[in-house]
Order: sequence, then C-alpha cells, then structure tokens
Amino acid sequence: MSRSSKTFVKGVKVSERHGAGEWTAERLSSVILIPLALWALWSGFSIAGTAYEGALDWFSNRVNAALLAATLLISIWHMNMGAKVIVDDYIHVPGSNRALSGLIGLICLLLAAASVFFIVRLALGSAPLPAGLAF
Repeated sequence: MSRSSKTFVKGVKVSERHGAGEWTAERLSSVILIPLALWALWSGFSIAGTAYEGALDWFSNRVNAALLAATLLISIWHMNMGAKVIVDDYIHVPGSNRALSGLIGLICLLLAAASVFFIVRLALGSAPLPAGLAF
C-alpha cells in the first residue's frame, strides 16, 4: 500500500474497522476470567493436601469440572487473541504473519482439545492417561 492512498491520514494509518470487535472480545474474555480465576484459586486451596483421591472427588463434581473446562477454554481463547495481536503488530511479512497466526491457532486448538479431554476423563472417574502411557 502506498502512503498516498486513503488508508493514511497525516501519516497515520486509518482503522480498517475490524479492530473494535477484537478489542471488545479481548475485554470481555478478561472480565469473564476474573471470577473464574478467583474460583480456580479458591478451588486449588480447597483441594491442596487432599491427595489424589481428594482431587478425584473434586473432579467428580460436574460443576467443578464444567467451571474448570470453561476457565481453561476462555483462557486459551484469550491467549490466542493476545498472541494474534502480537503477531499482527510485529510480523509485517504477509506469508509469515498468516503462517504464525495459523500455527498459534492450531496450537491453541490442540491445547483446548487436550484440556477438555483430560477434564472429561477425570470427571468420569477414569485415569487421566491409559496405563501404558504414563510418563
């Protein structure tokens, strides 16, 4: 793009009108994460020292499992949006920008899927990993 196009006014790039929705989504996820993070801290303190059986009992409560899944999914969504903003701000080569954004999106998707998978396994009372896969 040339500086003579209408996307610049007095040397400053004019908004392309897509940032307002992203800004709102980032703020909304931040506001939602405040009570969820407080709940997660309280939950962590409540199960501290209860051993493995206490943690399994905590996970067997469907409300706890659902709130933990929501906390992780919203956190990953928030992280994805933040990483995308960083890439958009600092990577100016279009191919590299798209590749990094896609890689970040894929990593976040895999992380979200793994998180939900393990939370569901624990909530249903099964071991987090099959017997032969423990590290």
